[in-house]
Amino acid sequence: MTRNRKSIAKGTELPQVVIINRAFVSPQKRCDRCAKPSGMITPDEAAVLFNVSTRTVYRWLEADSIHFSEMSGGILLICLSSLASATAEGAHAPLKPEG
Repeated sequence: MTRNRKSIAKGTELPQVVIINRAFVSPQKRCDRCAKPSGMITPDEAAVLFNVSTRTVYRWLEADSIHFSEMSGGILLICLSSLASATAEGAHAPLKPEG
């Protein structure tokens, strides 16, 4: 029995899917600042998603580059729409792994 193997050219980027599942918040919420329906994630989740430190995410928040909402209990959630827009506009450039 032979197996068909597909090779991937060096330097080819593959799409990445990230699934965040948590019980305490709906996956879709309207951002308080941009009023867009958007997924909302925690600063820790944003840090993992962009391969940066949580402190870097807080710097983006302090620079007013991305939107956030504060939930009851002091939970901070970041608007994925603003995060994606800011990244596309290069507001966080360069987005390189820290370390």
